[in-house]
Amino acid sequence: MKSNLVIRICLICLVIVAVTFLVLKLTIWQVTPDSDREDFKKYPKTYFGARLNDLRTGKESQKTHSAYSGNDRKDYEAVPVEAVRVERSNIEIFLVNNCTLEPERQVDVAAKTSGIVLKILAEEGDYVESGTILAKLDDKEALLALREAKLKKENAERVYKSSLDNFKDAIISKEEFEDKKFQFEIASVELERKQLEYEYTTIESPIDGVIVERNIEAGYNIEKDQIVFKIADFNPILARIYIPEKDVSKVVEGQMARITSEFLPEIEFMGKVKMVSPVVDPESGTVKATIEMEDLTGDVLRPGMFVSVFTIVGQHQDALIIPKKALILEAESDEVFVARDFVVMVMSSDGLEGLAIGDSVVCEQKKAIEESSLNRTGSTLRGKIVDISGSYEDKSLYRIAIEADGALGKETGNIFKTVSFYNSQDILVLQIKDIGFDVETKAFKTKIILGFRKGNNVEVLTGLKEGDRVITVGQDDVGHGADIVIINTGKEIGETSVFGSP
Repeated sequence: MKSNLVIRICLICLVIVAVTFLVLKLTIWQVTPDSDREDFKKYPKTYFGARLNDLRTGKESQKTHSAYSGNDRKDYEAVPVEAVRVERSNIEIFLVNNCTLEPERQVDVAAKTSGIVLKILAEEGDYVESGTILAKLDDKEALLALREAKLKKENAERVYKSSLDNFKDAIISKEEFEDKKFQFEIASVELERKQLEYEYTTIESPIDGVIVERNIEAGYNIEKDQIVFKIADFNPILARIYIPEKDVSKVVEGQMARITSEFLPEIEFMGKVKMVSPVVDPESGTVKATIEMEDLTGDVLRPGMFVSVFTIVGQHQDALIIPKKALILEAESDEVFVARDFVVMVMSSDGLEGLAIGDSVVCEQKKAIEESSLNRTGSTLRGKIVDISGSYEDKSLYRIAIEADGALGKETGNIFKTVSFYNSQDILVLQIKDIGFDVETKAFKTKIILGFRKGNNVEVLTGLKEGDRVITVGQDDVGHGADIVIINTGKEIGETSVFGSP
């Protein structure tokens, strides 16, 4: 029984193996012809997805393979990453404070006399000039008092003139004359007082500004010195901030500041440091600084509004900027991974004796490409030789690696019409017609020196140039010289609207 069971199990296993072999033969093993597999085994360093003869001539064979374009390759060893270009922009460093806006001047308008309010001639929000009538009080009583004072003065003046003539004629004494003169002067002063009391029944604005508060209504019986209006001058508007003692030396009069409000996130207002207090508050350890904003349009900022003030204490124009997340976190110094494109061609050894690493290369595309591609004029690509290596098996075939001056666009074709090699003296050494090529992208660790840091961006002083691509996502899976695939396109930083004169 046991022997029969073993025989049956063995037969089943043989059937399974046979079926598996047939399936593989009909599917997977049929994808790559035997001749292509032999080529790959023979030339492991120079096989790039097409037959070597096709790469030399740029012509497709009768098989389905074509010269390698770089965009359609399936490089399973390449690490997917995201990268952005190094850009030039202005970068600033600043101190951040929060405060409530204040007008430069705000006055309380008080009643100078008592009385009943007859008319209100200005409302909250109205802009008024100095001397503008704001309200009128009942002036009947004041007018009567003024007329009475005027009559008393006229009478005192007549008595004074009569006593003067009598004094000259020695009819009255000097003491009596002086008394009449004094009565006349008292009557004159009283008339002036009553004139003022009458004028006080008209309430006027003492400054140019906006009425921010009205505390009376028609019919109110107000008292002398009662606050009836508040008027503020909105130009300029002030932001009073308090700078920590350690940062006081960074802030001086005339420095620019940016003011933002959470209610106006897309707008920045410009201001200027008007004054810095000469003393330090011993309780808070801060110094008061006043930021002035003039010529604001649209009355967008108003006193009492809560804002953030960014006092600019340093600024670099046209600086190289990269995202902070491009920095390699565990590096001993500041480092980033830079993505570089390489053009790879395979050719025979004929004429290669005169080539050397560092020679310049000018490649002309056989296919039309867009003029917007980087580092190309029309259909020309430029670069330098960085590697010349031969096959382990066939010494007549060589792999030429060329570092492109810039990133290669997706529209790059797969065949060069003409490739010209120039030595260090710009002498043409070799020229090849109709040759296919591959495109490889690699990551290289690069040391940099940083400058200003602002939010999510940092300034690069040395180590990079404008247009370089730095990896921002995927650094942990990348090593120096590793193959990568960039899966995104960098975005440009937008500008923010700015209001206010500098």
